[in-house]
Amino acid sequence: MLVSSIARFNAKSILNTQQYKQNNSNTNSAHTFGGEHELSMLNKLDQKLGLDLSTNKLLYNVNYLQEKLVNKHQANNKKHLLNVFA
Repeated sequence: MLVSSIARFNAKSILNTQQYKQNNSNTNSAHTFGGEHELSMLNKLDQKLGLDLSTNKLLYNVNYLQEKLVNKHQANNKKHLLNVFA
C-alpha cells in the first residue's frame, strides 16, 4: 500500500514537473513576471499545486489510517486465535 502511494506521488510529481516546463517554454522568458497574464498564470499554478499538495496529504492520511486499522485488526485476530487455542 505504501509502495503504491509512493508510486502515485512520484507520477504526480513527474506530471507537474513536465507541465511546469511546458508552461515555462510557452512564455517569453525575458518577461516572465512582466504582465498580468503571467501573474494570473502563476496564480493559477499556485492554486493548482496547493490543491495537489492538499490532495496528496489527504491520500497519505487515509492510507496511514487504513494501515493502522489493518494492523489493529490483525492484532485482534491473533489475540482471538490464541484465546481459542488456549
